[in-house]
Amino acid sequence: MRNNTRRPRAAVILPSRDSIAYRRCASLARQVAARGWDVLAIEPTRAQGTATLRETGLEQGVRQYTLEVPGSDPFFGDTPSERLLAELLAGRDVDVVHVHLAGDLADAALLERSWLLGLPLVVSVHAGWQPPPSEAAQVFLTDQFTRADLVCVADHRGLLADWLDPGSPVLDHSSPGAGKGWADVYRELAGDLEPPRTDLTLGVIVTTYQRPAALHDCLAALCEQTLPRERFHVVVVDDGSAESAELVVLPFLDRLDLTFIRLDQNAGPGEARNVGIEASHADILFFLDDDDEPAPRCLAEHLRTYVEHGNDVDAVLGWTGPAADRACTVEAWLAFRGTVYRSHEGLRHYGIGDWHQFWGGRCSIRRSVLGDARFEVPFAEDADLAYRLSRKPRGLRVVHNRHAVQRVRIGLDQVSLMRRAGRVGQARAHLAERHPDLRTHPAYRGTTYEATTRKVGRRTDARLRLMTTDRPSTVEELRRAHDPHGKGTLLDRMHQDLVTVSSIEASLGWLLVTRRTAAREEGRPLRIGISALSPLLDEVAAELARTPSGAATLVVGVPPGLTITAADIDVPCDYEMLPGDGADDLWRACDLVASFAPVDGHDPARHALPLPRGELAETLRRLLNVRDLVGSLR
Repeated sequence: MRNNTRRPRAAVILPSRDSIAYRRCASLARQVAARGWDVLAIEPTRAQGTATLRETGLEQGVRQYTLEVPGSDPFFGDTPSERLLAELLAGRDVDVVHVHLAGDLADAALLERSWLLGLPLVVSVHAGWQPPPSEAAQVFLTDQFTRADLVCVADHRGLLADWLDPGSPVLDHSSPGAGKGWADVYRELAGDLEPPRTDLTLGVIVTTYQRPAALHDCLAALCEQTLPRERFHVVVVDDGSAESAELVVLPFLDRLDLTFIRLDQNAGPGEARNVGIEASHADILFFLDDDDEPAPRCLAEHLRTYVEHGNDVDAVLGWTGPAADRACTVEAWLAFRGTVYRSHEGLRHYGIGDWHQFWGGRCSIRRSVLGDARFEVPFAEDADLAYRLSRKPRGLRVVHNRHAVQRVRIGLDQVSLMRRAGRVGQARAHLAERHPDLRTHPAYRGTTYEATTRKVGRRTDARLRLMTTDRPSTVEELRRAHDPHGKGTLLDRMHQDLVTVSSIEASLGWLLVTRRTAAREEGRPLRIGISALSPLLDEVAAELARTPSGAATLVVGVPPGLTITAADIDVPCDYEMLPGDGADDLWRACDLVASFAPVDGHDPARHALPLPRGELAETLRRLLNVRDLVGSLR
C-alpha cells in the first residue's frame, strides 16, 4: 500500500535546448519545484539510433530526464520515444503535464499521449515554433489543442489562428510576470490529492471470467490506491471460469480487505455483480471489470465526488483510457481517439449526465439509490439497470470525475472492437424490446439501424482494409502516409473504415435480434443466408443438419454469372437457392447472413459476424436455442 501523503507531481516537457525558450522554461520548472512540487523535466534531444529515456540528475528540486528521439521530423511523434514517456508519466503517478512547444524538436503528439492517459494538460506555444503548413497538421493540432485543459500563447490570433478551436481555453503568457503562478495553475488542474474525509464506505466489486493475468493486474492496481486500505473492501466474483481465479486472489488476501466468491457456472457479468452487491455492505458500490486497472487516485476520487456534491450525485463515471504500454498503439488510438471503444467527448469534469452515462465497469453508485434494484440482463446490464433507475421521480444523476482514471490494455484490437459493436447492437435491440419507451432514444431507435444496414455492401472492403497487414504499424507512420482510397491520411482511412464497419456490425446485430424475434412470433424457421462461394458453407450446413426440423432454413446465394444447380451443392440440410448480387440481396431475403464473400485466410471465429461470440458451431446453436443472444458473452 502506497504512502498516502505525497507532494504533487508535474511533468514538464521542455523545448529542445537550441530553442530560445529553453532557459525560461527550465527556470519556470525550478520555480514550481520551489513551491512544493515534485517536477520531472524531460528534455527531447535528437537521437542517431533507438529511442531512450535517461534520468540525468536532480537540480534545484527538478528531476531531469533526457528523451532521445530518432528521426528528422518529429512533429507527428515517434512511437518508441512516446511509449517510454507514457510509461514514465503513468509509472511516476504524474498529476499534470505541461508541454512547451518551441524549436524544431517539439513533438506535438505528446499532447495526445497525455490526453489518452487521462492527465490534465497545459500547452505553451513559444515564439519560434512553427508547425508544418500541411492540412494534416492543421487538423491534428486542432484536435490536440481542443482537448488541452489550457493553451498558453503570446498571440493566439496570429501564430495559432488556424489551429486553435474557438472554444479552446487560452491564456496570454507574454507578460513579464507570467509563469510565476504555474504551481497554482497546476494545483487547480490536478485537484486535491489527499483522500476526502468522510464516513462513507466503498465496496469494489470485480467480476472476472477466464482472464487470470488481467485480474492480477487489476488487484495489483487496487493495492496502489491512495485511499487507505481500511476505507474500502474488494469483492472478487469469479463468473464460472474453467480454472478458478482463487490462485490469483490468494496472494492479495494480506494486502487488501478481500472476499472471493466463485460461481458454479458462467452467468454473465450482470448476475456476477449481483452476487458482489449482496456480499458487500458498503455505502458506495464501485463496479470494475477484470481488465480495468484503476490509477492510484481512482477510488479516492469516486468518494470525493459524493462528498463534494452531496445529494446532487447518484452515481459517478470515471475516465477510461489505454494502459501506458498501449497508449501509443494504433489500436488504442482507434479505440479512444477514434471514439470507437469509449468516448468522453462532451463530458466535462464534474458535469452531470443522465442514465446513459452509467457505464458498467466505469461507474460507482450509492447503495441507497440502487435500493432493491439489481442487474437483470446478461449484457448491457448497466444500461438496463440505469434506465430502470432513471424512471424514478428524481431520475439518475451521473457525475463525471475525470480524475477517477482507470486504464485497459486488452480488447482494443480491430477484431475485438468490431465484435463488441455487433454485441452492442444485439443488446440494444433486446433492451428496446424489453423497454418499448426506449425506442425514441437515438441509441435505440430502429430506423437508425435500418438505415445503416443499407450500407452493408461497404462492409467487406472496409473490413479487409482493416485486417490487411502490409500497412504502416504506427500511428505516426499512418499519419504521414497518404490515403490511396481517398483524401486524407491512412490513419484517417483506418478510422473511417472502423467507424463504418462498427456501425454496420451494430446494425446487423440489432437486425439479427429483431428478425429472430419476428420469426419466433410468426412461428416460422429462421432464414440463414450464405454465399455459394463462402468457405463457411459446408460448416454451416453441417451444423444446421443437426438442428430440429423447422428451426432454420439455409438460403444459398448464387452470385451473378455463376451457374450452379441443386446437383452442384452437396449439403446435408434443407436449403433453397437465391440468385443475387451479394450481401444486400441476401440480407433483404434472410434474417441472418453468416458469410457472403470468400476471403483469403478466412477464419470462421473471426469473420462470421454478426453471429454471437464463439466458434461457428457454438454460435449457431446459441442462435437457435438461446433466448438472449448476448447472454454471458464476455
